[in-house]
This record gives sequence, C-alpha cells and structure tokens, in this order.
Amino acid sequence: MQVDLHGIRIFYQEWGQGPQTVLCFHGWGMNGDSWIPVARRFPPNQWRIIMPDLRGFGRSDKPPSGYHINDYMRDTIRLVRALRLTRVDLIGHSFGGTGALYLAARIPHLVRRLVLFDTTAGAGCALVHPRIAKQFARIQALAGRVSDSALPTLLSRIWRQSLTITPPPDQASAQAEASRQAERHAVLATLNTVLTTDISQFLTHLKVPTLLIRGQEDPLLKDSPDGLDEIPNALRVTIPGTGHYPPIENLNAVWPYIANFLLVSE
Repeated sequence: MQVDLHGIRIFYQEWGQGPQTVLCFHGWGMNGDSWIPVARRFPPNQWRIIMPDLRGFGRSDKPPSGYHINDYMRDTIRLVRALRLTRVDLIGHSFGGTGALYLAARIPHLVRRLVLFDTTAGAGCALVHPRIAKQFARIQALAGRVSDSALPTLLSRIWRQSLTITPPPDQASAQAEASRQAERHAVLATLNTVLTTDISQFLTHLKVPTLLIRGQEDPLLKDSPDGLDEIPNALRVTIPGTGHYPPIENLNAVWPYIANFLLVSE
C-alpha cells in the first residue's frame, strides 16, 4: 500500500487488524520486508503491524533532498495521522532505531513502548565510538565511486558482511531487492544523515519504556559504546552468536524478548 505524505509517496505493508499498533523502522539500505518474519509472530487479531519503506529506501520515493532526522520524524507523524493511529509501539533497527528513538524522545505521547536493535545515538555523537563513523564514511566513499550498475552489489555485500549467521533465503532475496531499488543520491544523503546525527541531548528526557537488543558479534558495535547509556531505566539484552541483524539471524532467540516486553497491558 502507498500513502502520500505532503508530496512524498511512502510504501508500507500491514499485518493483522488488532487494536494495538506497532510501527517498524528498518535499517539503512533495507526496506520494510525485513520485518515480515517478526510481524507474523504477533497474534493478528490483537496487533496491527505497520512496516513502511522509509523515504529514500525500497519502494518509497527518493526525493533529491529531505533526509535529516527531522524529515523522518515528520514523515512518521504524517503516516500516523494518515492511518488514523493514536498511541503506538515502535520497533527500530540501526538507522531506523535512531529515528524511532528520536521520535519517542521528542513526541512521547505518541509512543507506548520502544524496542531497538543494534542502534546508536548517531555517528555524530561524541559518546559513540569513532570507529563507527569511520566505517560509515568508508561506505559513503565506496558508494560515491562505484558505478550505478555496481551499487546494488556493493550494498548487498555490506549487508552480508554484517551478518554472523546465514540469513533465511526469503530475507536474502528481500535484501537483494532492496539493494536493486537503491538510488545513489539517496544512498549518499542517508549516509550523511548517519554521520551527522547526534540525538544524545534528548536521551535523558526519554520516558518511554525502552528495550535495547544487540547482536553479540555485531561487527559495527561489538565492544563499542553506542551512546545510549543515558536512557533512563532501559533494559539491555545481548543475543549470542548474532551480528548486526539479530531478528533476521536468530528470530527464535529474539522473539521472547519482544513478546515479554510488548505483549503486556499497561
């Protein structure tokens, strides 16, 4: 399905028709398909799972500009209004996790609970290990040099190098399609967003219950500070043997933590 958000078409998928809604924000270079296995674990008569392709990614529009974290926050607010939602849960991975965290900190009345996978306060944050910014700067340089025809191969290679466990075939196919849908200007603009974002100043004010999940072998974050220690009373969980994509690599290990955290009443 698609929705027009002030001239930007956003593609999204849904699972379930329940009264409680979860918005799922995918990671950099991915699309909403990455959340389909997670969505199918939710009882469809109790939950409604919304999985958008964020602007610049997947099947959504890739405008020439408008990739600041505030642009993503405005997109989410407009999506919530367009779908007539009220209070939602947020699940975010990496790039999408930073956006979800920023939204929850800035507009807390919109968010009930927050689940983040392998997320940071932004590579522009002084509390985040500088190695992370160097890695994204390297990716940005590579993406700027390769030909348009080689760009999907580069993106798929970066994705696979961040995995510890071989992904299921359907997720590998979904990621290959997300890589084919990429456009260079959006790839470079979103990498610039990663490199310049710093949301650390908002974290101490976060009042939303937050679950932080990280892959134990994540090559990007392993043994590195993520800048999220300032979140009050956040629950941290590490998934053994997984890399940067725990829900894709070992959903059976991840799902109990999501279920115990989200499938509760107020």
